[in-house]
Amino acid sequence: MRREQTTILYIDDDQDDLLIFEESVNALYPDVTLYKAQSSEAGIDLLNQLELESKPFPTLIMVDMNMPKMNGRETLQHIRRNEKWNDIPVAIFTTSANHEDIEFCKNYGSACITKPMSFTDFSAALQKLFSHCNIIIEK
Repeated sequence: MRREQTTILYIDDDQDDLLIFEESVNALYPDVTLYKAQSSEAGIDLLNQLELESKPFPTLIMVDMNMPKMNGRETLQHIRRNEKWNDIPVAIFTTSANHEDIEFCKNYGSACITKPMSFTDFSAALQKLFSHCNIIIEK
């Protein structure tokens, strides 16, 4: 039986963070397809485009908490209000471990993950996240 390919949409306004995330995912999980968006609006546009093209939605959406215009909280709320995206696991990436952010994410069925500072920590965080989202990646 053929599995649907694992895809991640990563939304972050910081170009360096997008690049580090891409390099880490490619090194750890080369079979994962990564969509990148440099703003929440671009990420939402990408989701709409996938639907228009009848392509599958991402297996997981990662969103940076602190972005201009539409921040991670607003993005998470927007995704959860849209019925067609409601089943997609969402994880918020943040530089702090703010208790209010963690509770906010829990209320929306989302994980809240502190951005790892090393490749080893990043690897562990991704493995934990994939496990949490029931994403199975065969190496």
